[in-house]
Amino acid sequence: MESINPFPYIYKTQYDFKFDTIKNKVDEFIGHAHDEIVSRKLDTHEKDGGITTVPVCRTTPPHTWDEFDDFKPWLFDQINDIWNRWNLQPMNKHLSESWINMHPPGAYTAEHHHQNVTVAVAAYLNVPENSGRLVVKNPMQIYKLGEPLDYYYYDNEKDWMPIEVKTNDVLFFPGWLTHKTERNLSDGYRYIMSLNIMGSFV
Repeated sequence: MESINPFPYIYKTQYDFKFDTIKNKVDEFIGHAHDEIVSRKLDTHEKDGGITTVPVCRTTPPHTWDEFDDFKPWLFDQINDIWNRWNLQPMNKHLSESWINMHPPGAYTAEHHHQNVTVAVAAYLNVPENSGRLVVKNPMQIYKLGEPLDYYYYDNEKDWMPIEVKTNDVLFFPGWLTHKTERNLSDGYRYIMSLNIMGSFV
């Protein structure tokens, strides 16, 4: 039996980030963010050793780096396509912020969503084998409450669905979609760049 979803909300494509050429800069950026997190005693969504550059994304967001100059036009080509697929009003679109998350072995990103963001983007810069998948929560959850669900539905986290990812994958989904990551079970480090796209009439 084929699964048919006439109203898709998650899209995936690929872009070659050539991560080896920017890894040193990314690690330096993450180190600076880590210093901010420690000095300000911040709590973030990155758990068990994960580090995010969110605390410094306002001053030096990675999407402003020269290394991503070719990526941005490509990104907006994809955004314009999704905008049309979702039947959104024509309006100005802007990349409001970006950051990079790094997950060493054992680390993961906790459950969250991107408030007031039209399109959230997850760009997988480096994904070692067994370093974890993206996991999304069923957006129809409120309606599941009226169904005779299996007794262990919530205990077995059947309200979550994993999405396979690999290096250079780029995922697009609405900011309201609750998501998290699996724990990194590899010996390597997983790097993800997240970007928020917002629209406005002004």
